[in-house]
Amino acid sequence: MTLITQSSADPQPTISEVREQVDSLYHQAEQATERYNAATDELAEVKRRIERAQASVERQQDAVDAVRAQIGAFAAASYRSGGTVDPTLQTLLAESPEDFLAQSSVMNAFAGQQAESLASAAEISRSYEQARLMADEELTRQQAIEATLETEKATVEQLLADAQEILDQLEAEELEQLEEDREENAETPDRGEDDEAEEDEETPVDPPPVSGRAGVAVEFALAQVGEPYAWGGNGPGSWDCSGLTSAAWAEAGVSLPRSSGSQIGVGTRVSKSQLEPGDLVFYYSPISHVGIYIGDGKIVHATHPGDVVSVDDVDLMPFSGATRPG
Repeated sequence: MTLITQSSADPQPTISEVREQVDSLYHQAEQATERYNAATDELAEVKRRIERAQASVERQQDAVDAVRAQIGAFAAASYRSGGTVDPTLQTLLAESPEDFLAQSSVMNAFAGQQAESLASAAEISRSYEQARLMADEELTRQQAIEATLETEKATVEQLLADAQEILDQLEAEELEQLEEDREENAETPDRGEDDEAEEDEETPVDPPPVSGRAGVAVEFALAQVGEPYAWGGNGPGSWDCSGLTSAAWAEAGVSLPRSSGSQIGVGTRVSKSQLEPGDLVFYYSPISHVGIYIGDGKIVHATHPGDVVSVDDVDLMPFSGATRPG
C-alpha cells in the first residue's frame, strides 16, 4: 500500500482504517451538503419575501404619488387664486418622495378641502419607509445566505478532495478490497441478525406491493437504483439523499423541503416499529441522511459520494426518526 504518512517509519493504515477515514470524510461531506440544501431552502423563502416586500414598496410608492398629486393640485389652485405658490408647498413639491413625506408634519398645518389627504401623509410616510426597510433587511439576509452557500460548497469540495486523495494512493487490488470491506459491513448490520442478513444477500429487490401516494414515491425511488450519488444532486441521473426523497414524493404530489433535517418536520412522525412503505427514515444526530422505507426492513437511498442509489437494511446507519409524508 502506498498511502502517504507522516513519517516513513509510521505503520501503514489497514484497509479497514482507510475505509473508516474515507467514510468519515464522506459523512462530513454529507453533513455539509445537507446544510447547503437547508440554506437553499432558506434562500428560496427569502427571495419570496423580497418579492412581497418589493411589491409592498411599489404599492406605497403609488400612495406617495397619489398624495403628492393632490398636494400639487392644491398648490395649483393656490397659485390661480393668489398668483403665487406658498413657499412651504413649493419646497415640498420640489423634493424627492421620501423628503416630501418626511415633512408631512408641516403639511398638517394646511387645512381646507385637502385636510384629509394631508392628514394621511404621515401614515403613508411610515408605511412607505417600513416597506423599504423590510425589503433592505431581506436583501441583507439573501447576501448572508449566499455567503453560507459558498462556504458549505467549498467545505464539501474540500472533504471530497481529501477522500479522493486517500483513494488515489491505493493500488487496484486495495481499492477492490476496500469496496468488499464496505459491502461486507453494509450487508451485516450490528443488530444480532447475521443469519438473516446472509439469507437476504442474494435476494433480488422485490418490495411488498404498496398503493397510493406512498406507492408512487417508492416506485420512483426504486427506478433510480444504480444511478450515481452527487452532492446537491436533484436528478435526473444523479442524486443526494434528500434530493432523491424530495423528487420521489414530488412525483406523488407532495412537496418536501430540500434538506433531510427539514424533511423530518413534514407529515406524521412514526416509530421504527410503525414503518410502512413510503415513510422517510432519518439517520444520525444531527440528522444528515434520509432514505425511503420500502418494506421488509429495507430502505432505498442515495448512499454517499462514489456510490449509487441502492437498497439497504433499515438499520445500516444510526436511526434518528421517521415520518409519513402522505
